[in-house]
Amino acid sequence: MRQALGTAALGLAGLGLGLAAGALPAAAAAGAALELSKGRLALALGLGLWTRALASGFAGSLVDRFGARRALRDASAGAAAAAAALGLLFLGGREGELFVAVAILHACMCYFAAFAGPAAARLNAARLPSALRGRHAGLYGALAFPAELLALPAGLWLGARLPVSALVFLPAGAALLALGAVFLGPSEARAEEPGPALGELRVLACRAQVLVPAALTGCAGAVRWGLLGWSAQFLSEVHHIRPGGALFVPALASAAAGACLGPALGGLLSDEAFAGRRAPAAFVLFAVMAAALTGLGRALEPATAVAFLGAACGTAFGVHALLSGAAAMDAGGRRSAGAVSGLLDGVHHAAGGLSILLVGALVDRGGWGSWTAVLIPFSLFGAAASLALAWLRAEARDPSL
Repeated sequence: MRQALGTAALGLAGLGLGLAAGALPAAAAAGAALELSKGRLALALGLGLWTRALASGFAGSLVDRFGARRALRDASAGAAAAAAALGLLFLGGREGELFVAVAILHACMCYFAAFAGPAAARLNAARLPSALRGRHAGLYGALAFPAELLALPAGLWLGARLPVSALVFLPAGAALLALGAVFLGPSEARAEEPGPALGELRVLACRAQVLVPAALTGCAGAVRWGLLGWSAQFLSEVHHIRPGGALFVPALASAAAGACLGPALGGLLSDEAFAGRRAPAAFVLFAVMAAALTGLGRALEPATAVAFLGAACGTAFGVHALLSGAAAMDAGGRRSAGAVSGLLDGVHHAAGGLSILLVGALVDRGGWGSWTAVLIPFSLFGAAASLALAWLRAEARDPSL
């Protein structure tokens, strides 16, 4: 129970940082009266996503070198300061005039959010045996990953009840929540292993046990962000599910439930059904993902589409938790779990950024019938690569890991 509470605290820290980083996308999706054109807003959001993708590996290395708890504490404090500064710009109505500052501050918040996953992987790798890592990675993901989905309904609900002067500083409050959760989380071992040198990281990154999960988490990222980036428009234009409609709240609840349950179920599946092996569990999740995407694209009834959306989100989020959490702990061990988790997280978000652009261009040309048709091959490739990883012969383990 004590171990689970420690992981839950890390998950809350990840949730707080994710909510802070998701404040600007949520404000845009909620139709907030921002003095920014769509082009500028898209540029700021894209810069934030790519900042997180490129910074994740660097953040993971810093976590291993300077300590997970210290890195997570400093990242939470930095995110709170950046969110407060961004709130002041919005409060003064100067976001259009100072667009460069808005883009930089949002990118900073995304950079600080990149520390959450590697810090959790580093701390859990040092205190958990391999047989428990899947369920703890799932617990962390179930708490931290829904931040992107929760930011929008939270913004809508609070925006209708609070004045703008209070609303603009809520992202800073979310980052402060993360800072408080850090002190409730587990402490690092007294004799903590030193972080790996640059040469060791190069060797580790070239191992098949890291390269194949990187390809897998890239497939999951393409599906995850392809869903998050375009599902609202798809439901609105194809099934007429819009804010205020009867199925709008169920649609949000379905996606959020998938984001919570998918990581937890994926971690338990890996630990219980496959004795700590990650590849077979990833294969099951990718196979279900392909079926859910097929059902989502062919659904004729709005309620059916909502149900398949939740299943698709659950599998995409579940694969990400399994790989960037449990598989990173297994491959990186006590010394390098943060760096491996950061590398996998960076590939995941980079693939997501490309997926959003690819899906948008193809939907413009071929209509919504091409949306899931673009995402299904990623899930099928992920299933095939998972089988390859399961058959891959394990390399000699580094005794320092």
